[in-house]
Amino acid sequence: MIRNFFVVGLGAVGSYVVYRIVDRMYFSEHKEEDTESEDTDNERKTSSQPVYNNMDPLELGDLTTSSSLSDSQVAFLFALLRSENPGVVERTLRTIGNLAAFTSNQNVMRESGLLQAVVETLQRSDESPGVQDCCCQALANLAMNVANQPVVQSCLPFVVNKVVQSMGNNAITLSILKLLTNMTVLDDYHHHLYPAVPKLLQFSTTEDATVQLQSLKVLVNLSCNQASIETLLHSPAPPTFLALIQSTAADVQLRAVTFVANVISSQEEEVVSSDFTADSLQAVLYGSGGRRRDMYAMVLKLTKHPSEDVRRQASRVLVAKMLRYDNQD
Repeated sequence: MIRNFFVVGLGAVGSYVVYRIVDRMYFSEHKEEDTESEDTDNERKTSSQPVYNNMDPLELGDLTTSSSLSDSQVAFLFALLRSENPGVVERTLRTIGNLAAFTSNQNVMRESGLLQAVVETLQRSDESPGVQDCCCQALANLAMNVANQPVVQSCLPFVVNKVVQSMGNNAITLSILKLLTNMTVLDDYHHHLYPAVPKLLQFSTTEDATVQLQSLKVLVNLSCNQASIETLLHSPAPPTFLALIQSTAADVQLRAVTFVANVISSQEEEVVSSDFTADSLQAVLYGSGGRRRDMYAMVLKLTKHPSEDVRRQASRVLVAKMLRYDNQD
């Protein structure tokens, strides 16, 4: 299996959200690991720490570039998270997200329980969209560390429900999608996202370019997992979905054609079910007659695309067609 790595910067310090494509193309989180061992105190006590409801904006300044958090700094962050002032909590979460650029800090936050505190802050933040947004940004960074994902996964039902309810036009949706991108780098937690697949497919054709691209990254990750294919195929998909493989936005086009290639290639060893609805992704991809021929005609043109990556994915679609679907045309 050939694996190519793509790294996508997400714009905030330490906000490196990465995704993968498996089977000839692999989009994965790729962050250099610290090899030095650190002494950690798993018995840190925080319950007696003060709660900060107000603070000077400079108080967190020295923390943002710390590559190795001390016990006292962790205790300070714990206390700030318990503040009743949403502004204090938001600033603290942004600091935690920035500190998560360092692998050593990611480990300290998990081992000290600070990561769990961020998860709990998110789960009780229904009345504070700003806190939700900052929580998801911080968790997206912390989820880059695979060892942190078993802790982060406990918030997935909460954030997936937010996606299901979302109209896709707010900052929280984008932050959640970045978190889901990192949490789907491995197959372990894909099943948590299944209720959100119809909304992800809907977001993939939205006019909001950032939400569109981030949704496609999540869908690509899901499509790398054979166990997710049936859910994807039976989910309702916008009739304009296939137009994405002709998108003039290079990032969107590559993700769209890769998603299609992953889904279709997965059927080389699986018989496609005939039990699907007219608005399902399966109908969009495998519908009989002109629709399917049009799709393959679009893909055929992509084999001459200037981008080698697009050409490779288009070729995967056509190879799968020759192996399984020629006799159905």
